[in-house]
Amino acid sequence: MASEALILTPENKKRNVHMRTRSLINTALPKGRFMNGRRSILTGLLGFAGLSTARNASANEGEGLGQGDSQLLFSYRTLVINFNLSNGIGSDIGTTDGVLKGTLLQNFQFLFTSATTVQTPSDRALFTDLDGDQIIFKYAGTGTFIAPLSDPNSPLGNLMNVGGPFHVTYTVLNASGKYTFLIGQAFPGRIVASNAVSSSPGVLGSVYAEIYSNDLKSIQRQLRG
Repeated sequence: MASEALILTPENKKRNVHMRTRSLINTALPKGRFMNGRRSILTGLLGFAGLSTARNASANEGEGLGQGDSQLLFSYRTLVINFNLSNGIGSDIGTTDGVLKGTLLQNFQFLFTSATTVQTPSDRALFTDLDGDQIIFKYAGTGTFIAPLSDPNSPLGNLMNVGGPFHVTYTVLNASGKYTFLIGQAFPGRIVASNAVSSSPGVLGSVYAEIYSNDLKSIQRQLRG
């Protein structure tokens, strides 16, 4: 009876999970596909070892976004065009919608803080609107890689390689034209990124984000002049 109680403790459950994770990595990693293998390790780890804890932490960080006085400043949809798994550096390009409408160019770096979490301490984004006015943002935050769903009965294989939600803050470093009054202001946001298993050399995945403001009406009045 004592041994059964020991097996059921949280510490021993966690130890058993880590043993299962090592076994999956050792047996499931295909030979001769080093980069894909490393990604498979990441996604395999996501289903174990603290995923629920990381999800709860991310939910707490994003609490209140898009609620109460917080309103959508802009959203964006971008495509990941470069990503180097060895150093976490990549870039994505796309367009924005909302109060800020235009194009968006971004570069980023993921720094792993655990098998399931990353931080992005000093990324940059360049927004340009139809008048040629621009904003340079610094954005920083934390992200959690999730274990993607898959259909084992699909003849085409899995869809998602690696990705998950992020909580970030966009800070205006510089701006031109009608946006100069925004310099120094910071805006919280949420991002979700998904990289595909069958990616191409020019498109690796997609990103969707929503960036919020607690003083949206004031910003709109300033932009209307």
